[in-house]
Amino acid sequence: MRSPWLIAISMSLAWGCGGKVADPVGPGKKPSTGITTATKHHRPARRPAREILLGEMCPKAAAGRAAVVPVFVRRVGWNSENAELARPLQRHSARQFEVLGWDGARAGLFNVAGVASVGLDRDVAVGAYAGSSPCNLRRPNSNDRQVNADCVAAQDRCGVAIAILEKGSGFGARPFEEDPDPRDWKVGGACVAHGKLLVDIDGDKHPEAFPINQFVDAVRHPAEEVTAVPRGGATCSLQFAVRNVIPPGDPRHWRGMDVLGVLDLDGDGRNELILSYHYQTRRTWAVYSATETAVRLELMGESMPFPRP
Repeated sequence: MRSPWLIAISMSLAWGCGGKVADPVGPGKKPSTGITTATKHHRPARRPAREILLGEMCPKAAAGRAAVVPVFVRRVGWNSENAELARPLQRHSARQFEVLGWDGARAGLFNVAGVASVGLDRDVAVGAYAGSSPCNLRRPNSNDRQVNADCVAAQDRCGVAIAILEKGSGFGARPFEEDPDPRDWKVGGACVAHGKLLVDIDGDKHPEAFPINQFVDAVRHPAEEVTAVPRGGATCSLQFAVRNVIPPGDPRHWRGMDVLGVLDLDGDGRNELILSYHYQTRRTWAVYSATETAVRLELMGESMPFPRP
């Protein structure tokens, strides 16, 4: 339990994950303010078991302090429009983000105190982060932690952050001074074998196999959908996050694709994939979900997290 403390921030802050963001070179739209949102789908769907706000937490993103940039919101459908991303923060329905490490374990909790401008095209959540770096992973059979180099290369010590949206207001709503209970997320994993991305979408212990090169289109944007193929003899060890599942190509444009997480975000019983696409001067996140069947993944949207230097 804690007393609410709200912070009103009127000055512009400089984000701390890098310097000024250059205009992107390569696929995608040219952003006018250093970060863009490209929503590809507003799919009508059955109401999920839970509504969430997905973002990226960087420990030094707001003038050296922790902040979360909202990237996707999941209500009836997935959305990454700036106005939709702002509502959960403005209405205090996103009170606490759980920050996941590169291994899918909870790295810490970020309690939202307010919103701030950090020079992007949307406000970010500011507050207090209690936990370790998402890239500091626990050694097997030990309480010691070590820095994961793949995580640092992909995420620059930032991490996937998820807030379950508070529902309702007035009588029956959670008192504002009461922190939400942390959730132990049931995470999945992915790996690459024989040119296929293996991932257990429906939790039946039999991974689906998706041709890895089908996650990018002809200009290296996220593909609209990807259909599974026979797995054959492909086998590998599933991991929550995987660096360079598609390797870098032309250094002037394409810097590779990572899996940042595999988990059931909305509680519909099927895992979503959070992917990161790296270009020369920017990167984007994409969410893929199996809306109808586990053997077909559909792109729910593409959006930009914190910029990188």
